[in-house]
Amino acid sequence: MKLMKHPAYMIVLFTTYYLRFMLPAEAADKPCDQWVARAVSVQGIVEARKAGQTLWVQVKLNDTFCVGDMIRVQENSRAAVALRNETNLSMDQLTTITFVEMEGKKPFLLDLLSGAIHFFSRLPRSIKVLTPFVNASVEGTEGLIRVGEDNTILSIFEGKVLAANAAGSLILSGGQSAVAETGKAPVLRIVVRPRDAVHWALYYLPVMYVPPGEVPKEDMSDPRFLAYRASQLLAVGRVDKASADIERALSLDPTYSDAFALQSIISVVHNNREKAFNSAQKAIEAGPNSATARIAMSYAQQANFDLEGARASVIEAVKLDPKDALAWARLAELWSSFGRLGKALDAAKKAVDLDPSLSRTQMVLGFAYLTQVKTKASRAAFEKAIELDQADPLSRLGLGLAKIRDGDLKAGGREIEIAASLDPNNSLVRSYLGKTYYEEKRTKLDEREYEIAKKLDPLDPTPWFYDAIRKQTVNRPVEALHDLQKSIELNDNRAVYRSNLQLDSDLAARSASIARIYNDLGFQQRGLFEGWMSVNTDPSNFSAHRFLADTYAALPRHKIARVSELLQSQLLQPNNITPIQPALAESNLFLISAQGAADLSFREFNPLFNRDRAALQASGLYGEYDNKSSTRDAWAGEGIVSGIYKKLSFSAGGGVLIQTGFE
Repeated sequence: MKLMKHPAYMIVLFTTYYLRFMLPAEAADKPCDQWVARAVSVQGIVEARKAGQTLWVQVKLNDTFCVGDMIRVQENSRAAVALRNETNLSMDQLTTITFVEMEGKKPFLLDLLSGAIHFFSRLPRSIKVLTPFVNASVEGTEGLIRVGEDNTILSIFEGKVLAANAAGSLILSGGQSAVAETGKAPVLRIVVRPRDAVHWALYYLPVMYVPPGEVPKEDMSDPRFLAYRASQLLAVGRVDKASADIERALSLDPTYSDAFALQSIISVVHNNREKAFNSAQKAIEAGPNSATARIAMSYAQQANFDLEGARASVIEAVKLDPKDALAWARLAELWSSFGRLGKALDAAKKAVDLDPSLSRTQMVLGFAYLTQVKTKASRAAFEKAIELDQADPLSRLGLGLAKIRDGDLKAGGREIEIAASLDPNNSLVRSYLGKTYYEEKRTKLDEREYEIAKKLDPLDPTPWFYDAIRKQTVNRPVEALHDLQKSIELNDNRAVYRSNLQLDSDLAARSASIARIYNDLGFQQRGLFEGWMSVNTDPSNFSAHRFLADTYAALPRHKIARVSELLQSQLLQPNNITPIQPALAESNLFLISAQGAADLSFREFNPLFNRDRAALQASGLYGEYDNKSSTRDAWAGEGIVSGIYKKLSFSAGGGVLIQTGFE
């Protein structure tokens, strides 16, 4: 009753009533001129009601919504929408929202009547959220808003939010939380780990494969049904209910293997590596012939940096059950991690042949094609995977990377933003989102994503490496040097998804990058040493050879060495936009952003940012000398064009020298 008497609630109620019932009926039947939101993920029962209508209809992927439309998410369901102003919203179960207004450059106005939303925006003044207890003005940030029976809770992860109601206001910044109650101003609340509040939005890896037509019947006394239901609950982020079903299954059968396998996957997602391994070991002991147990063990071993062991476990899973499509999909991932791209593609095709209706098989097929730069086929597979499992962030990430490789950086970046909103605690996705912002020249945004990635996974060297490239680009070489040294220190942690051979290649790429920074700082000898170390670590690393060629160009009596290193670099380099070696211009141009791992694999996609495009580099010199009797002038100019189109890369250049007044 207190809630119904609150002025803010009455305003929201009146606005919603007007939009629902007072608009002319004929206007409600007409499509709006411009949609304001699009569904990017729908799981479970999600319904919408158009403005001026009373009928609720099921929401489907890519449905669009207009001003006045309402969405509600039922129990054990979740959804995500992308607003027209590039803000992403994820909605928890039992959430109801109304799209109120979107005009010009004004903030998008949204009513959150109940439930919780995770908002993800990188634009200033993007949205304003109305709730019965407090209004939140979002200013290019990320956080969570939850409406309860008698309060609204706000948790801000990054950026700033102004929380205000009739009793007062409060500005929240990253890491802060607040609560607003009826008739009271919002006040700060201490939350130790605010990101834990979005546990319902996390993505849990599928580990149980149930062939079509073999779904167990509902029977609360059957551990098989309970385990299956737990896997379905994990698919929509309901880890609390899933854990209860798992415990019930084990109470009925203390040796039920699939239940232990699901416990292992939960521990992997929550980064509890020891518990994940122990649960997987119990799964194998309880079911030595279970493919599900071996798949769970592969994830636990990978989380514990045992990539060889993970591959062996999945090979064993395939032997135990050759018709397990999920096991073949997992094997494709691991072959890709070892750089065996042909075997990865074969395993992915086998997985799709066994069950084309399984999202995971389509997703790994998409990445298998993508690592071979077959972007058309990869995009088709990713789009199919998204239809089958709209909450999988990796499918969105893959689709975004494929679009970027085809030269559509903006569209690819928006897909990666959706991936980040679908799994907000995924460090890998954050790193590549930061890389995307860097390529878009969206300064500060790339830095923010790298910092988030560092916090989410302190052991991953990827954000440190990309952040070093960013700092080198904006002329902060000392800070870049420190970040690269940290990246090298953490390099072996990439053993989670890279083989030992690929780790050496990654280390060589980092050494070549740090060598260029030493050169920028004036430490040419130390730079040369790092360059030599890079070549010795991985003689096939083209960036190390190119660095040595550029360095030798400035040294006397090094012409033969320069030509040799330049030739090796050109023979070894993949498709990239690196120009031919200029004579007049700065040699670092176009090389800094191209630094990084040169070999594609599952979860290593740096080369894909060498997208279809063209670049022009031009430079000129002018000199004048007056010897009293005459004036002598000299002009020099140089132009270099380079680019990538599909599987072709090209570079051409020319120069001119003009002298006057010389006898």
